[in-house]
Order: sequence, then structure tokens, then C-alpha cells
Amino acid sequence: MARKRIEGTQLNSWDDVDATLRQIGEIDRDLGLIEAGANETIDRAKAEAKAGSLPLQERKAGLELAIKEFCEAHRHEFAKAKTKQMVFGSVGYRLSTKVLVKRVADTLQALKDLKLDGCIRTKEEIDKEALKNLDTETLVTVGAAIKSENIFGYEIDRARIPDAT
Repeated sequence: MARKRIEGTQLNSWDDVDATLRQIGEIDRDLGLIEAGANETIDRAKAEAKAGSLPLQERKAGLELAIKEFCEAHRHEFAKAKTKQMVFGSVGYRLSTKVLVKRVADTLQALKDLKLDGCIRTKEEIDKEALKNLDTETLVTVGAAIKSENIFGYEIDRARIPDAT
């Protein structure tokens, strides 16, 4: 969206600015009420969906358990093929391997002590706060720059909005 250039001003005094801040505060309050109402509606819909789907989820879990028990009882039939293709899907067994770590900090330290750095993930990212402390020449060398600007802002004193009506 293109930036619009505003020529002139609609406000003529500090009282106009203060009144406009009040209007913004009132709008924020009304938006908050609308959002709260929407969140209540969404929460009710989620609760109704959960309640309505619970019997289906329980039925599905029971059916899955029945299939698993049947397959366990006929495990010998999976000796040659790991999967049995059916008309409406397939059932089977897959080898699953998991790495279990009791305490992450202890395991990380042990990996470092054993110099197994290939087993440790390291995320690299630029520290922009540290870049602010570099001189201009170094910043140019690394392909960065510092940009300073005065940015306009405003703050609404929300506690005073209901009192002003």
C-alpha cells in the first residue's frame, strides 16, 4: 500500500490532539470489547465441537485398538511382509528408533566434553545489539549500517477514558 502524504492538518490545537487521543482510546476500548465477544464465541464453538467429537474419537480409538489386537494375534503373518494391504487401507509394522535423553543439559555437556560437536545443533544469527557498538568502517566492511530516526508515537491513558465521558 502506498504511503499517503497528508498536507495541512485537521487538528488546530493541543486540545484537538487531546480530544483525538480520547477518541482513539474509546475506539481501542470498543475494539477490545468486540474482540472479547468474538473470543467468547470462538471458545463456545470449540467447546461444542470438542463435546460433539468426543464420542467419535472414543469410537475411533476403540476400533484402532481392535485392529492392533487382531494384528498382534496374527503377528506371524507379518514375517515375510511388514505390511498387509487391505481393500480400505493397510496394516503393518515398521521399525521405529528413538533417542531418549534423560537430562538435556547433562547430555549436552557430555557431548562437548567428548568433542562430539557434530551431535550438537548450533543456530547462527546476527546480534544486532552488538552491531550497534561497532564503528562505521567495520559496519561498512560487514555490509551493515546504523539508521537513526525520530519516530512519532503516542500513548493512551486508558484509565482516564471512562472518566472523560
